[in-house]
This record gives sequence, structure tokens and C-alpha cells, in this order.
Amino acid sequence: MPHRPMPAPNTGMEAAAWIDVLLRYGLVHAAVEGPDGQWLAQDRPESTVWLLRNASEVLTLAATLQHQLRTTGGENR
Repeated sequence: MPHRPMPAPNTGMEAAAWIDVLLRYGLVHAAVEGPDGQWLAQDRPESTVWLLRNASEVLTLAATLQHQLRTTGGENR
């Protein structure tokens, strides 16, 4: 049987799922998706608001936060 490639994930839905995880675990304080697929996010209530221009930037943020947790052992949170 020939191997079928996996379908490409819907990055918009994947980004929303990662935002949910980041919020649930307190790695992001707040996040909201705009109608154009951009996201606004904060890591703390008093911090600067980040503009994440697309789902790819949300996934990059999630990967960056995971890397920070693994390399610091979560000491910064």
C-alpha cells in the first residue's frame, strides 16, 4: 500500500489551540485573535502587548516558550 502524505494542518486552528494551552498554563496572561488572523498577546498584565501577525508567529511563540521552560527548568515563572 503506498504511503499517503499527511494533510497539512490548519495552522489557524493549531494556533488557537496553542494559545489555549499557553493561557491555561499561565505562560501567557491574555490573548485575543483579530478578524484578520492576527493575535494580540501579553505575558503579564503590565507588559507590552505583542502583535503576532499570523498563525506561524503564534506557533513560534509557543516553541520559544517551550524552549525557555526546558532550558531554565521553569525558574522564571
